[in-house]
Amino acid sequence: MRMPLSPSSPKSSTTPYVLGLTGGMAAGKSTLGRMLSAMGALVWDADAAAKELYKTDHVLRTKVLEQFGHALAIVDGQGQHIDIDRRQLAAKVFADPDSLRWLERQVHPAVAQAYETWKVRQPMDAPYLVREAAILFETGGDRSCHSVATVEAPQDVRLARAVARGSTHEDAQLRMDQQWTSDMREAQAHWCIHNDGGHPLLPQAHHLHCAVLEEAIKHRRAH
Repeated sequence: MRMPLSPSSPKSSTTPYVLGLTGGMAAGKSTLGRMLSAMGALVWDADAAAKELYKTDHVLRTKVLEQFGHALAIVDGQGQHIDIDRRQLAAKVFADPDSLRWLERQVHPAVAQAYETWKVRQPMDAPYLVREAAILFETGGDRSCHSVATVEAPQDVRLARAVARGSTHEDAQLRMDQQWTSDMREAQAHWCIHNDGGHPLLPQAHHLHCAVLEEAIKHRRAH
């Protein structure tokens, strides 16, 4: 479903049109992101960026290990810390709201900076950019986007998908409880894509791609 674009959406004359892409855990936003990428969009994945930061940002990695214990460290053959066991880290923070808030204060600014660095390096003639993030609204990342699409599915469907991927039912539920509800995301998004198994995803992806291209053309003409 397409909703009217907000006239207050932030705009920039120095970068291409930006579509925010979000959705609840296991709703299928990464699948939709890959489809849009195949259609020509340039996609940035916040989760992938966070994973990379744990490897490359020594200061961030050290802070996290000092806060939650060096047992979370992944070490190389020389015993050097090179990464963090994200599964163990998630088990700690999603069961403890205070720990989660502490981690978010460390990680979210670094991820946001990684996005800005990526964005300015993209070609001006790109069809459009996609900022993919599970907690786009929660972190205020939507304010840097011209419009937002959310991918939604019933919670029982998403839980079943998460468990099939290796999460426990309890861990998946804890993560979902930290995110906005589907109703909250749909109320703020310009487009809602349904990935409940009853609506084929590819036709919706194509419709979204065409609609965003139309908005991107208007954006370029206005600037």
